[in-house]
Amino acid sequence: MHNRSVALAATAVASFLVPFMMSAVGITLPAIQTALSATAVELSWVAGGYMLALSVILLPIGRLADIWGRRRTFVWGTAWFTVSTLLVSLSWSIEALLVLRVLQGVGAAMINSTGIAIVTAIYPPKERGRAMGIIVGCVYAGLSVGPLLGGLLTDWAGWRAVFYLCLAPGVLAWILACRIDNEWRPARGQSFDLLGALLYGVFVIACVKGLTGLARPGIGISLLLVSAVALLLFVRRSCSIEHPVLFLGLFTSNRVFTLSSVATMINYAGTFAVGFLLSLYLQVVKGFAPVHAGLILVIQPAVQALLSPLAGVLSDRFNAAAMATLGMALCGAGLLGLGYIDADSEVWVIGGLLALMGLGFALFASPNMSVIMGSVAPKDYSIASSLVATMRTFGMSLSMGIATVVFGFLLHGRQVSPENIPQFLASMRIIFDVCAGLCVAGVFCSLGRVGRR
Repeated sequence: MHNRSVALAATAVASFLVPFMMSAVGITLPAIQTALSATAVELSWVAGGYMLALSVILLPIGRLADIWGRRRTFVWGTAWFTVSTLLVSLSWSIEALLVLRVLQGVGAAMINSTGIAIVTAIYPPKERGRAMGIIVGCVYAGLSVGPLLGGLLTDWAGWRAVFYLCLAPGVLAWILACRIDNEWRPARGQSFDLLGALLYGVFVIACVKGLTGLARPGIGISLLLVSAVALLLFVRRSCSIEHPVLFLGLFTSNRVFTLSSVATMINYAGTFAVGFLLSLYLQVVKGFAPVHAGLILVIQPAVQALLSPLAGVLSDRFNAAAMATLGMALCGAGLLGLGYIDADSEVWVIGGLLALMGLGFALFASPNMSVIMGSVAPKDYSIASSLVATMRTFGMSLSMGIATVVFGFLLHGRQVSPENIPQFLASMRIIFDVCAGLCVAGVFCSLGRVGRR
């Protein structure tokens, strides 16, 4: 198999597994709660610990990969992810499961910070969009089939089967990674800024927990203040040493990269809460069973997975930034339409709006990634891919932060139930309108890079 094809296949398989482990585990939480006698807080960390570990070390791992070797980091990342997945499936207590989920997140970060960088380095610009489209399609495939496949496996064979399923693809990704011929070490011999990495970790943890904890303003705002101080110290540290974790010139001297990164965050901030809100709407307001609600919600990621490779091919032939801008606009139109649904809305209307958003996301994601990776020098590929993944996480956290704040004001801490459907629908309209406004801002942000290289 050609070296390009090997690298693309390895990255595609690994890119499927990382989001699959994020989306499939959510459906297993009730079974884990019963099997391991877990509390609600512990269950939240089963899902949250993986994402938080992924977010905290993405940027430092990207820097270490440039020093140690991107291929080597990718090989070890696929091995680490697979072994930790095996250990998670054998968890003997909820405490062990939580620790092992964090370790699994470390392996996921090693994959995310290097796989796309390797593919970008191997593929020439005129073929890069197609490669990015395949990778993005695999990401959305993992997100879309995770809940359905996870639910089926949990019903048939128990929650541990969800992790067993990932072992064979994990081994395949490792074998393919080992067959990549080249190595990339653009920062060979340079030092690693441990203090800067620690400050960055404090910033990410405090920011993510602060955004998702805004329903309790005292705690949420305090954590956001801590994150602001940590960010300030991180920036000062990065400006004062020769080899920082993050070279800030990527933002200050590269307008295309800056606008593309901000557009990524805005897109996820505007769209991530859709599944959460519609899951409650379909089950509480419309009275659908979980499996039926899941079949409707899968429309958006399924459309994204199917169309992302095509969008990647088109981005090689047409202006990728313009395509991404159009995709952001379609996402905003879908969110605006969702803001008008009520208790009597037809299911086909909801499905159509989800399909529209899936089309918008497909047009945005892979062209946007192609623009980002094409705007930086080869030595910055690992850091750029790590930053994009970090922006995704920030966007997701901001989206959920918006939802929790609005629910806190209108539902006053009560559960979503048939008794307070009017308050829930009012909350949902406000959240969708705010998210649509974010996408409008994202369109203008994305327009700022159209025609630039």
